[in-house]
Amino acid sequence: MIKVNPKLTRLSFKYGAVTALFTIIAFLVFYFMGLQPWRNLLSFLLDIMIIVIFLFLALKDYKTNVGNGEFRFYHGMTIGFIVYLTTAAVFALFYFVFIYWGNPDFLSEYIITAQQDMVSRKDMIVSALSEESYVEQYEMIANTSKNVLVFDVFIKKLLIGLVVTPIFSIILRSSRA
Repeated sequence: MIKVNPKLTRLSFKYGAVTALFTIIAFLVFYFMGLQPWRNLLSFLLDIMIIVIFLFLALKDYKTNVGNGEFRFYHGMTIGFIVYLTTAAVFALFYFVFIYWGNPDFLSEYIITAQQDMVSRKDMIVSALSEESYVEQYEMIANTSKNVLVFDVFIKKLLIGLVVTPIFSIILRSSRA
């Protein structure tokens, strides 16, 4: 039976919570600046940077301070999984509270903005797909629910970590002597 070092989980949850805090702060800064972080590419790129940086720091911290230079691929995958799962869950919880109670009109604003974006890109969408696809997508936006938006941010944060964790785990692993 494999024993899990309790320091590994504590460190992972700590970094996951800090990462979530920074993504929440970034979201709020963009929101209060009127930049609509849910559709702003710069906000998404900042989220990627925050998650990548703190994920790397968590792995490096474990290797240096807990593993005393020893770092296996499974250490990286375990730490990374806990960090990005914690980040995604905490941010999704924040987002849930934000769109249900912090800004009750959020969904209607989101739908209006998304439909306006569709209208402004209609020619491009129709030329790439078809008029029928455009109409179908436009109508689907109106059926968006708050739960779908919460699930969407959860999955996006999860996928960022899922892509980066194996890369960092390979880079930081130590070879057996």
